[in-house]
Amino acid sequence: MKDFFRKYHRFAVVGLSRDPKSFSRGACKFLIDQGCELVAVNPREENIAGIVSMPSLDLIPEVDGAIFFTNPRVTVTLLPQCLDQGIKKVWFQQGSADEAVLKLAQQLGLSYVNSCVFLHHPRAGFPHNVHRAVARVFKLDNTL
Repeated sequence: MKDFFRKYHRFAVVGLSRDPKSFSRGACKFLIDQGCELVAVNPREENIAGIVSMPSLDLIPEVDGAIFFTNPRVTVTLLPQCLDQGIKKVWFQQGSADEAVLKLAQQLGLSYVNSCVFLHHPRAGFPHNVHRAVARVFKLDNTL
């Protein structure tokens, strides 16, 4: 999972917000600008900021992985559906996973990262590249 964003480009985005100022919207705009194909999973919307949205994971087209922006209580209920859809690579944006989520991901045999999208994307510029360097030097993120 070290080169997640270099290897994979088609993602289900679970919990994409309708709020244009939300972190998930900024992260998804960045990923689209980097050439990623995204499909949102949101039961209340058909389209969010130009991104097609499906009401559930079982309706999404084939993807390389899933990126979660959900509350851990929601995340833990959706992980088995990822496996059912053949999604074995999962990204937990900070705040979307807790110990129960991480334990279930391990039990299901999912490959995952529990960290910030911007911290790991190779094209995330300032200030994220500085954050990445500091995290590496001080070993603040064990996935770097």
